[in-house]
Amino acid sequence: MNRLLLPLAFLFAFCGTTKKVEEPINVAPAWVQNYPVIEGYYVGIGIADKSTHPEEFIQVAQQNALQNLSTQIKVNIATESVFLQMEREYGFEEEFKSNIKVKADEFIEGYEMAGTFTQKNEYWVYYRLNIEKHNEIQEARKFEAMELSKSYLNEANDSYNKPQERYINFVSALSILKPYLSDPLYTEYDRKNVFLGNEIISSFRSFVDDFRIKYVGKKIKVMIGDEVGDIKIQVNHNQQPLKNVKLNISSSIMQVEKFSKTTDENGLFTVIVPKITSAEAIQKMFVSINFEDWINESTSDVFIKKLIESIQTHQINIPAYVYTPNIYVVSQEKHFNKEKVSTELKFAAESALNKLGFTAVSNKKDADLFMSIFSNTEKGQVINGQKMFTAFLNLTIQVKDNNDLIVFSDQVNKIKGIQLDIESANSDAYKGAKEEIENSVIPNFVNSFVK
Repeated sequence: MNRLLLPLAFLFAFCGTTKKVEEPINVAPAWVQNYPVIEGYYVGIGIADKSTHPEEFIQVAQQNALQNLSTQIKVNIATESVFLQMEREYGFEEEFKSNIKVKADEFIEGYEMAGTFTQKNEYWVYYRLNIEKHNEIQEARKFEAMELSKSYLNEANDSYNKPQERYINFVSALSILKPYLSDPLYTEYDRKNVFLGNEIISSFRSFVDDFRIKYVGKKIKVMIGDEVGDIKIQVNHNQQPLKNVKLNISSSIMQVEKFSKTTDENGLFTVIVPKITSAEAIQKMFVSINFEDWINESTSDVFIKKLIESIQTHQINIPAYVYTPNIYVVSQEKHFNKEKVSTELKFAAESALNKLGFTAVSNKKDADLFMSIFSNTEKGQVINGQKMFTAFLNLTIQVKDNNDLIVFSDQVNKIKGIQLDIESANSDAYKGAKEEIENSVIPNFVNSFVK
């Protein structure tokens, strides 16, 4: 045999006798099979499905591990904490729980990767955090936050600073402490030992109590349908007029429009009521200071905003005393162009006014408005042989105020009356006019005040 063929024959013989090599089995580590418990450590295990998160499964698993880690870090609410104080006063339980969770989730530092594992579509991450190291980091962070908070508080308590600057510093002093508001925050401030969060809240309340709102003007007495002139409201802080302040103005009844955007250099803010449209005797507008811009300049945190806004500031209500007009009614009621001593339309108008809450008066001097009714009838065409007679009544009503200005007018023509004789037809037309006054004209007049 050729010497060159011997090695090849040997090689083929060897290949023919070898078995298929199996891939090694990927054995899951102990921390995957059993959740680890390690003394002195917090542990977090996270898992992600690679088919569901093909590009970010590592980040998802890591985030899940951190969340798992955070559930083991218990946050106790201290008796002296701002949390407990505000919960007692305002019932912030849900917000507190949410904030505590955020505290645990967002402020984990010093953890280490203890292992990873891949099995088919599963990717596992194992984190651990030394409890002692975690506590040291948190105490250091808390100390830094408290020192910065105290510097903000110093600026907030400085009466030489402008009120807006002081307000912003109060909010900033509290905002920087957000991760630690469930702790007592016991520290030295202004040469005394205090619970810092409560000290900020207490000082802030004293500060906002010095914001005062007052109505500058006489008692508002207005007739329904009229507008209310300029309503002046003044804002002071420590008895000094405060400019560039926004106000919240509201009323469940009146339509209130802001004439001013902010208070002027005299601390004055102007609003108007273009028309009184409700007959309710006492109508109120409610006024409070709008600190929204100041809060937004201080923080973007929703929880801190809600906490600050829950602290009540001075607010007032301004009543407007509304009355319905006294109306003096006169009528000129003609029958076929002849004046008659008749007042049936006048009485019909007065009766309808009284039913709708307006007052008809007999003395002209007592009147706020003056209603004049003009009526006249005309004969309809007479057809030979026809036994029925027709009368048509034309009606005009006009209302003027004390300045002789027309505030309402209405006209109804061709109110028809049909009877066996012309006088009865005339009476029938006046009966129709009375119904028109009671059911249409006077309600329209009243509605002109409330719409």
